Amino acid sequence: MAAGATPWQIGVRAARANLVPGLVLQVAAVLFVVAYYRSASFHGLLQHVADWQDRHGIVFTMLMRVVFNGIVPAVFCAGIPGLRMRRPWAALLFGMAWWGFMGANTHLFYTFQAWWWGADARVSTVLLKTATDMLVYSPFYASPIVAVAHLWQDQNYSWHATRLQLGPGWYRRIVLPNQVPGWTFWTPGVMILYSLPTDLQMPMSALLGCFWALMCLQIALRTPASGR
Repeated sequence: MAAGATPWQIGVRAARANLVPGLVLQVAAVLFVVAYYRSASFHGLLQHVADWQDRHGIVFTMLMRVVFNGIVPAVFCAGIPGLRMRRPWAALLFGMAWWGFMGANTHLFYTFQAWWWGADARVSTVLLKTATDMLVYSPFYASPIVAVAHLWQDQNYSWHATRLQLGPGWYRRIVLPNQVPGWTFWTPGVMILYSLPTDLQMPMSALLGCFWALMCLQIALRTPASGR
């Protein structure tokens, strides 16, 4: 990262660096949704996943997150020298616990969205859910806690070192680098998600979240600490 880069620049660079793989993933997600509505066999296959989600509820959501957002990214990073964490086993345990927790958050939020705005896939419903997600839930809750959690990990799991970074301007310095690529990746991503039934939104979110978990790790490593 160039010296003196602003948090906004860090976020924009992260978004640009991941633009192509992000677009590929989103196109794949669009095809996934189209196949769900157009292919009877694919619809039937996904109905089994929806049934598991409906049967096991929040536990299934958390397990999906643990696997795809916790275990898979940790294993991937362990095999890439440039992304390898200082304490791989600690990173694995952190990822499993953290993304399991975020899975519970996502489950409750998506359930609330379905209750508040409706469970249909009309354009108006999808847009209302997307706006609530991207303009309220993400910048005021999800992005801050994700950024601070990864800051704690980057500070070698030290609460003291983490607290030192949370002085004046902490949101701009720590959260903004996550929020900018979050808007670019998740805005089309959640529009795709909300086009599916609620019971399929959560597994799909875990699959997209695998890529996002890797982005969060990269952003945390590139975000300058206060006073550096």
